[in-house]
Amino acid sequence: MSAQSRHPLVLAAYGIALLINVTVVDGPFSAYKIVSRGVHRIIDWLFVVALFAGAFVFDVDQSTRTTLFGVGLAIVVIALTTNYTKKVFGRS
Repeated sequence: MSAQSRHPLVLAAYGIALLINVTVVDGPFSAYKIVSRGVHRIIDWLFVVALFAGAFVFDVDQSTRTTLFGVGLAIVVIALTTNYTKKVFGRS
């Protein structure tokens, strides 16, 4: 979407921030376990607020605005359905 937008830097910046957020969380598929899952939950919701704010505050074209809003909605669904607790495997 970034390459097709009239404002590619806006979508690229949000995309890079999202990738960094996903990469540093203490999750099973993360590359670097730097941020705890509790902090990641807060960052997810801050990211949603930033996406919605960007959709309405930035002077961008309609497709960029729709993309920001749509990704924000997708992350809301993901954040609401994610279990942020760490699974502990023990012997039974």
